[in-house]
Amino acid sequence: TMMLTTTTTTMMTARPTATHARHATAARAAAVRPTTARPAMISGRVSTRDVSMRAEKFNSDDVLKTIADKWEETENKSTVITYVAGATAAVWLSSTLVGAINAVPLLPKIMELVGLGYSTWFVYRYVLFKDSRKELVEQVDALVSRVSGEE
Repeated sequence: TMMLTTTTTTMMTARPTATHARHATAARAAAVRPTTARPAMISGRVSTRDVSMRAEKFNSDDVLKTIADKWEETENKSTVITYVAGATAAVWLSSTLVGAINAVPLLPKIMELVGLGYSTWFVYRYVLFKDSRKELVEQVDALVSRVSGEE
């Protein structure tokens, strides 16, 4: 049989021994158990305690009540239902289209190259230089004001 042992970096290695399978199971179980208490944040990761604290702040009843209130305030419910159905159909259609494109040989790689090329051009055009970054911020602000109706 094979016995699993752990190294100091908690990597599992296999080495043949004459022990029973139950020893290998015990070794695997020991490798899975944490040996020391961990601080709340380790290299940017969120601990379980932080997540539970955020979960306490989130109240699903309040969210459902807010949604219900907004629905009751809506005057043109048929339009909202039409928009939601249209958005759902658009997501389904785009998913189907992407799946079909992905099935064609070489086309996904070509699309990746096009995306890489566009991303490179965008960084060169709008992100690399200070003046072009200002231009990008102005364009985004103008678009936000047009969409929000402030213009």
